[in-house]
Amino acid sequence: MNKEDEMYRGIGGWLILPTIGLIIAPIRLSLFVFKDLLPIFTQGYWSVLTTPGSEVYHHLWAPLLIFEAVGNIGFIIFAIIVMVYLFTKSRLLPRMIIAFMILNLLFVIADFFLANMIPAVAEQRDIADLKELVRTFIGTVIWVPYFLFSKRVQQTFVN
Repeated sequence: MNKEDEMYRGIGGWLILPTIGLIIAPIRLSLFVFKDLLPIFTQGYWSVLTTPGSEVYHHLWAPLLIFEAVGNIGFIIFAIIVMVYLFTKSRLLPRMIIAFMILNLLFVIADFFLANMIPAVAEQRDIADLKELVRTFIGTVIWVPYFLFSKRVQQTFVN
């Protein structure tokens, strides 16, 4: 290995940014699950939202809430698995993190449009939801090519 290749080994440079994002992801998602989703299932909101005849009932509430709960819990687990690949410098990491990012983008898009099919949600949509969608899209567009073509990624994930 020459000196130039050695210079690109290890988690450094721009690779630090997706590493930080990957560490934060399960924490942020866990907070969302426990703060926002869990109360829906444990404090009686589920029956209000999913019982026909209820004032706020809509036939898409149950699928949306289950989709969000399962999806977010799945992404918490997936992020932890990807972190293991990251810190062991596995050669599978680039494929795993690309899959994580693309699946996350598809999840955010599906969630955004499914939620907007519920009139009560569509009326309360604010710019934060659209920002999340755009942020996820831009992140995916930037980091997927990075993990495909970066010399640092090629030199770091070799185990």
